[in-house]
Amino acid sequence: MKITDVELTVVAYPRDYQGASGQQLVLIDVKTDEGIDGYSMGWGVRGGVRTAEEIASVIRPQLIGEDPIDRERIYHKIEKADRWGGQLPFSTYGPVDVALWDITAKKAGLPLYKFIGGYRDRIPAYATGPAYPTPEDYVKEGLLAKKLGFRGYKLHPPGRADLDIECCKRVREAVGPDFALMSDPVGAYNFEEAMRVGRALEKLGFLWYEEPLYDYEIHNYVRLTQALDIPVVACEWVAGRYHMAAEYIVRGAVDAVRSDVAWKGGFTGYLKTAHLCEAFGLNCEIHFGSYSLLNLANLHAACGVRNCTYLELVTDMNNFGIKPPVMKLDSEGCVQAPNEPGLGVEMDWDVIEPNVVRRI
Repeated sequence: MKITDVELTVVAYPRDYQGASGQQLVLIDVKTDEGIDGYSMGWGVRGGVRTAEEIASVIRPQLIGEDPIDRERIYHKIEKADRWGGQLPFSTYGPVDVALWDITAKKAGLPLYKFIGGYRDRIPAYATGPAYPTPEDYVKEGLLAKKLGFRGYKLHPPGRADLDIECCKRVREAVGPDFALMSDPVGAYNFEEAMRVGRALEKLGFLWYEEPLYDYEIHNYVRLTQALDIPVVACEWVAGRYHMAAEYIVRGAVDAVRSDVAWKGGFTGYLKTAHLCEAFGLNCEIHFGSYSLLNLANLHAACGVRNCTYLELVTDMNNFGIKPPVMKLDSEGCVQAPNEPGLGVEMDWDVIEPNVVRRI
């Protein structure tokens, strides 16, 4: 089997879709001479056209003529091309790798979660959302997550320590003592603030405390992890994929690692990270994929390994551009992985085509 082309389509979200006006994604279609296509979506970090052009100029030449089954070799080939002048955005590696795994699993006639390991066929999901200005906003979303049947809710608090504590306190009071809660202030605190908020979250019974410090403050992450009882989780945004995760782990800077298929090198990068974490007895908790195909790929990835406990989703589930709409909760707050080959869905071109911005 050989890759014959990589088609890149920049798509704008409809204005009424989950409040994502102005956002763009890149739909990736890797074609082969056997007629098996692999699909994925990439995040248009600073515009979809820019992301698509980066993939076209640096990654596409590395794929044409290659056997898509040789995913490991292609991964390192792209990495080398990036090192020598590419400087690719973090959102480009992973989606292309996902498309290669989609092809390979389709060729094998297996759903991806079984192809990569098949630890389970469904996983609990928690809801997440953006930063809001007031505690009332978080209470509203937390209660909605509980009403919809999610197993938990993660706040992205405003980033001011005292206000963040109040937001977390109000949500805990609203949802009750047995509903899983997490907090992710996105690197907003200095060490003293991080300690103070962490102590408050411990009293409130939060499940984990995510990225309270700036990514490269490894020394302070070590201090924080040693001092707090609540698990400290990091590595979602830090550059370097599994390489930097290894540095955090061996220095004792985290209690669990965050990774995903979108930002951390696709299935290839995620599995390297998850297996690294497992060797040290740590969980590798999967991060929200942003777009429907990447959330679906995350579902397969999380079901293929042992050391991940939740899938992260938004409350509207995000099924844009795919059919059937597989991202849905069952009666126990879990999401079931599809059993069709590959990612297990078809592209809904009737929804996608009216929103196409450009093909590259």
